[in-house]
Amino acid sequence: MLEVEDLWFAYGNLARGKYVLRGVSLRVSSRVACLLGPNGAGKTTLMKCIVGILKPERGRILLRGRDITGMDCRSRAKLISYVPQEFTIPFPYTAFEVVLMGRNPYVNILQGPRAEDEVKAREALEALGVGHLAGKPFTSLSGGEKRLVLIARALAQDAQLLVLDEPTSFLDYRNKLVALETLRGVSRQFSKSVLISLHDPNLALLFCDEVFLMRGGEVVAGGRPDEVITRDSIRRVYGVRVRELRVNGCKLIAPEDVLLK
Repeated sequence: MLEVEDLWFAYGNLARGKYVLRGVSLRVSSRVACLLGPNGAGKTTLMKCIVGILKPERGRILLRGRDITGMDCRSRAKLISYVPQEFTIPFPYTAFEVVLMGRNPYVNILQGPRAEDEVKAREALEALGVGHLAGKPFTSLSGGEKRLVLIARALAQDAQLLVLDEPTSFLDYRNKLVALETLRGVSRQFSKSVLISLHDPNLALLFCDEVFLMRGGEVVAGGRPDEVITRDSIRRVYGVRVRELRVNGCKLIAPEDVLLK
């Protein structure tokens, strides 16, 4: 569904800076794909290029074969929804109103949201288990609650591709699992593609169908999680020695030093 071809990007003046993305190419062919890599690898920059916040210096981004690199914001928003790492709202909109904002690409400015839009917003809140927060001011919510509401907003947007930058940040362990399981369920039930970035290789092994390992602005490996996430690749990218485990048939990794104690 999503193809990135030879993407290059740099912030500011190249004479003083350097490329953050260096010829990135990948193809998201599965339902839940993950960008995995250390801080500074280029994951967030790549996502911002895909959703149109940043304009790459060269390269192409295709969605279902259609080049969306120069597409206008409203048209792109009907195809791709985005949840950034950080999001602030200075006004006390309710959680429901924030989720309803996900319907903006379909709303007539003069008429406002329709009943159908409100239904989709409430369904998205319920899907994430935060329907009880609908009437509460977004500014009063905890970091984890805000994160779930923002994911609900992305679901309500009803786009073909969901792009979520570190969707598990600020979430406790249970809600990490709830959020990722919900995204996987939505992907399978409605045949949508999901691209997320994660820091935890074990979450990628448990919930993702495909992983792209990034380092230094490049994709250094891509494929099935159990093939990409190995002792050698983790040591090469993160500089950490790990061991591979099998728990109920599932592959997991753990720091080697901890296991040796």
